[in-house]
Amino acid sequence: MQDFVLHESNKKQFWQILQQIIPTGKRWRIKITEYREKRSLPQNSLMWKWNNEVADQLTATGASSFVDEEVHEWLKDMFCPAKPVTIAGLTRYIKSTRLLDTGEMHHYLSEIDRWAHQKGLRLTIPGDSEYQVMKDKQNG
Repeated sequence: MQDFVLHESNKKQFWQILQQIIPTGKRWRIKITEYREKRSLPQNSLMWKWNNEVADQLTATGASSFVDEEVHEWLKDMFCPAKPVTIAGLTRYIKSTRLLDTGEMHHYLSEIDRWAHQKGLRLTIPGDSEYQVMKDKQNG
């Protein structure tokens, strides 16, 4: 069964699904959690912009040459929370920005922003970006 976003408007559809699966005799796991939006496209775009900026700035130091994908893997390792992924009953904890919701992604970007600032790296933060709007909202 795929994820189902339950809401007042579709509770009858949910009941119909239950009526179809219960008589199968199989055991079903139903996990109910509050719905949160997955990371947004603007958040993802900003992350890749920053990955590229960090790679360019580190390469400019002359120590080595970096590409955005390498920086992405490195920053994920440092700051991305591990999320459980279960396949065939086996659970592994994976660090993937694709699995983050918008709040978790904002926190991830904030950690990168803080780290870059401490290292003397400059990141572009457009004033009208979703990240800046959320940051301003937090700082109230």
